[in-house]
Amino acid sequence: MKISIIIPTRERADYLPFAIRTALEIDDDDIEIVVCDNFSQDHTGEVLSEITDPRVRCINTGARISMRENFNHALMASTGAYVLFFGDDDGIVPGQFRYLRHLLERHRPDGMSWARATYGWPVGGYGKKTGGLRFYRHSTFGGCIQYDPKERNLGALRRCELSAIAPVTPNVYHGCVSRGFLERLAPAPGVFFDSAIPDVNFEYRTTLTGGAFLHADHPFTISGHSPVSTGGAHHGGRTDAEGGNAGRAFTAENKADPLEDAFDHALTIPLAFFATLETVIARMGHTACRPDLARWYRYGLSAEPGNPEATARIDAILHKYAEQTGTTEEFAAAKLMPPKPKRSARERIMRLRNQIHSFRVLAAKDGENTILTAAQVCDGILGDEFGAVIDGQMTRGAAWSAARHRSKAYHRQL
Repeated sequence: MKISIIIPTRERADYLPFAIRTALEIDDDDIEIVVCDNFSQDHTGEVLSEITDPRVRCINTGARISMRENFNHALMASTGAYVLFFGDDDGIVPGQFRYLRHLLERHRPDGMSWARATYGWPVGGYGKKTGGLRFYRHSTFGGCIQYDPKERNLGALRRCELSAIAPVTPNVYHGCVSRGFLERLAPAPGVFFDSAIPDVNFEYRTTLTGGAFLHADHPFTISGHSPVSTGGAHHGGRTDAEGGNAGRAFTAENKADPLEDAFDHALTIPLAFFATLETVIARMGHTACRPDLARWYRYGLSAEPGNPEATARIDAILHKYAEQTGTTEEFAAAKLMPPKPKRSARERIMRLRNQIHSFRVLAAKDGENTILTAAQVCDGILGDEFGAVIDGQMTRGAAWSAARHRSKAYHRQL
């Protein structure tokens, strides 16, 4: 069974080779690694020209297109029975891939989600906790659960209780989905995503539809964040390779896309999530499945606390949308609601408990510290125990103890 690993990229040539190399270290001939270059103007072409592994296929869009179109373009070029996306500053944990394949072949689900690890690129002047990996007991060596995302998550999604959904949610980005399910879910032939943020689009469309999914509390991929990551770069005003503002370019590309969202994101995550939900509901015709708009409006209005100019712009965007949709009462109610705390008391207690049952190590190896060394360190600590856990030959606690013991060979971080 072929599995497609897809890496969409644009102008991150200093990060991309390390992301690709995490996949190249997978000992499996029945994979393809599709790198889809969204018309980069840096030295991405040179990086890709140096790859000789026959499992890698490099394609170029030939013109600048939106992120949605780039994801769709990459997916159309892939051929695997299952598809897995990750970003060009992210990575996959190569030694754990065989367990992912084992679970997919055993259960043949519509898709699978997991608890991804997190890594901050150690770039000067960027971030506080970078260059390391934290391992959590609650998200390591966990056995698989089967779930239907509609039954499990739809109510929380409608109520804008997003913390109650993650990480047990379907995703094509840092998640794996069968091609058959993607084709059944597709809004039109050859169109797999129909709003600006493709992974959120897939998650919400699947939650409205339902399916047979698996979730494993175990890291198969590592989510990297860096100064060029989409959210930080757009919000921070980073310039791209052509000297333009990355955020403004992203907005312009979305507006040029024929499948534009219900309203502008204002380059904020809350509005992107809200706009995606409204767009998906409208395009799927789920008029009876209305979310609690007062809560969603409140969530959107909370996007830029302490920034009066941004707050005014967000207010104007949402007010206009409320007028267009006849939901001004919900919008007015949202403005009277107190801001939702970042974390509830229960969430804070759980966060503290998870921190206690965790450890952090430096992700450096042989004088380097990249997503590749992070993946190698992650494999070194996780070892081979997950196979024994999922086959019932070892307890999760014993596997965690073995990983903690191996972690003593690495430099610990606070």
